[in-house]
Amino acid sequence: MKLKILIVFTLLLYFYGFSQNTNSIDSLIHNSIKLKAFPGAQLYIKKGNFIYNKSYGYHTYDSINKLKDYHLFDLASLTKTIAGSLSIMKLVEKYDLDINSPISKYLTDFKRTPLGKSKIKDLLTHTAGWRPYISHHFKIIKKNGDLKNRFISKNRKNSYLPLTKNLYVKSNYIKTIKKRIKKTKLAEAGNYNYSGLFFCLIPELVKNISESNFERFLDENFYNHLNNSITFNPLRKNELNNIVPTEIDSTFRGELVHGTVHDETAALMGGVSANAGLFASAKDLAKLLNNISKKNSPLINDDIFQLFTENHIQKDTINNRGLGFDKVRYVSNGTEIYPHPKLSKESFGHTGFTGTMYWTDIQNDLIFVFLTNSVFPSRDKNTLSELEVRRKLLDLIL
Repeated sequence: MKLKILIVFTLLLYFYGFSQNTNSIDSLIHNSIKLKAFPGAQLYIKKGNFIYNKSYGYHTYDSINKLKDYHLFDLASLTKTIAGSLSIMKLVEKYDLDINSPISKYLTDFKRTPLGKSKIKDLLTHTAGWRPYISHHFKIIKKNGDLKNRFISKNRKNSYLPLTKNLYVKSNYIKTIKKRIKKTKLAEAGNYNYSGLFFCLIPELVKNISESNFERFLDENFYNHLNNSITFNPLRKNELNNIVPTEIDSTFRGELVHGTVHDETAALMGGVSANAGLFASAKDLAKLLNNISKKNSPLINDDIFQLFTENHIQKDTINNRGLGFDKVRYVSNGTEIYPHPKLSKESFGHTGFTGTMYWTDIQNDLIFVFLTNSVFPSRDKNTLSELEVRRKLLDLIL
């Protein structure tokens, strides 16, 4: 009886202490909004049995559309892990995909290219020597700033995919993107250099192996099991007012990017890529993370999940990386631990350009999801990073 009373008392102290921290968390986020780090944010924390889920601010600084817990954010590069890595995990589990094989085994038109020899494992750890990024959208902008009408249309056509709410891109432009990737120069493999190019090819790789398109494959193996909001091209299933806008794009699309993916390459792929493209609420993203990371998960084999989320860069004392997943690592010339020194080495996560982040630490029984639209109205100033909001949040949580 005394032991039960002690346990209950300890839990009460724990929850009281954490509830005190939530006041500081709220204050930090509200102050960040005042300082224009972002107009709105969603936060989800699961720490042991304690869960804190809250939305802050508005979709934009005009304070018209108040942010709700079920509203969707553009997840940006979080897509690399919760679409790209997850799909390859499932290909390993169901179709015996070999991550130590060169990509030319599964993408046969890469056989005569230097890139074709790159191992899938190295591509997922960003150590294959691939170029970081190609600004494909600049290739379809004329000198006068107009978009080339042989690729872009203002009218919906059968052979076109949605680029924005008012623009459409030729569906075969994906082949042009692939050709550009194939022609890029290959640097020496082994050194860490973050690249999104391979993740643009993952939908085709999934199709070649599973004979299922990328969206359907992810829905059937992961998202539909949770009955949640994670989706590409959210306007097909959601009202525009329930989707958080990102940037006022004056260079490429000439409008506020709202309801369609912010990443230009993913947009030119019709919104479906493993590089970017997913939208979700913080709560539903946390639900997915919780389900894939728990033991005996019905969604993924434990050993495969462990393999993908452990560090695979052994020769680099600074950079640690899972298969797609970011890891606790040193930054600032090896003097500072990112994203926080109290996170275990087994933990993993990712960040996204639009101002998104998640981190999962099984050892500390923690799931942390923080979604913002910090690129609104423009990406020119990264106040989110300047204020170190994410690190300060982890300070309060850990």
